[in-house]
This record gives sequence, C-alpha cells and structure tokens, in this order.
Amino acid sequence: MEENFNIGQKIKELREARKMTTKELAKQSKISSGMLSQLERGSTQGSVETLRKIAKVLDTTLASLFENKHEKKQNESYEAFHIVRKSERRKISFPDPLYKCEMLTPDLQGDIEFVLVELEAGRITNDVLPHTKGGEECDFVLSGSIEIEVGNLNYTLDEGDSIRFNPEIPHKIENRSDKPASYISAITPPSF
Repeated sequence: MEENFNIGQKIKELREARKMTTKELAKQSKISSGMLSQLERGSTQGSVETLRKIAKVLDTTLASLFENKHEKKQNESYEAFHIVRKSERRKISFPDPLYKCEMLTPDLQGDIEFVLVELEAGRITNDVLPHTKGGEECDFVLSGSIEIEVGNLNYTLDEGDSIRFNPEIPHKIENRSDKPASYISAITPPSF
C-alpha cells in the first residue's frame, strides 16, 4: 500500500474550519494566492518551508498536515500504530524530483521523525534552512555519498558514516556524485 499525503486537501479543510479565505491565508503565510490555490488543488506540493509557514498561520504543526486520521480509525490494531512494513511505507511528496522521503514510523505524532531519504545523482540545492527548533538530527548513510553543509562547515559522508548536529543550524544535504545515495534521518522533535 503506497500512499501519498493529500496535503492540499488538509490545508483547505483547516483554512475553511477557521473561516479564512485563500487570500487571507496566503497573505498571513507570506506566499502568493496562486501558490496556495495550487497547493489546495494538489497541482503542486510546495516546499517544506512554505508548508511550515502555512502550518504556523493555521496554528498547527507540519506533522499534522501529513496525518491521516481516517486511516487510523480503519486500522485500530496494535500493529498499525507501531509497525511499518516495507510495502506500506508512506511517501512524503516534495516538488524536488531528485529528493524522496519515506516514513519509517507509522505517523509523525511521536517525539522523533524517522525517515528514509533517497537522493538521485546530482541532487544539488540552494536551500539552506533550519529544520526545527532545538533537538538533534542524526543521519546515517546507507549507500552512496552525500555532502552536508552545517553552518559554515562542509562534510562528505560515505556509506556507513553518520553525523549528529543541531537541526536549528541552517544546513543542506546534497548528492554531488553520479550515483544515487540514501540515508536514514532521525530528527527530534519532528520537523515535518
């Protein structure tokens, strides 16, 4: 069961529950009305930073935008709340086709975010952003090689290497090689 989150629908539901227009939400989130409209229609996923801005205005968390309460009600077994089978990992969609994430926890409601990240060859970004307030981020390279910039420091990590840092420090992770790379990321508190 492969599932993509319908973030746009969730944003629209939260906006309407607060009796806000798209124009009001866009203005308070400091994004264009066009971008918000595209998000709500599902024609774009938006960047993590854009989703954070919207979540803040809607007085919710980024994690709640990814939560699927309907599915939780249907699967009220111990396993559904605690175990993620390989075939049932949820994918978190991003506009960057070279960056893919799969959740390794059943949801984003716990104290830790645990995801499998795949970076295609040549995945380079200009985005240098803090991910969350406080806490820690630990990344473990499963395959390939990744470049991590944390503040003013740059590191190359190869298969089997790991790093721990404060995710509040602006950082970015790239794959400058000609081969795909993957890593596991554990972040507290959750940043999504």
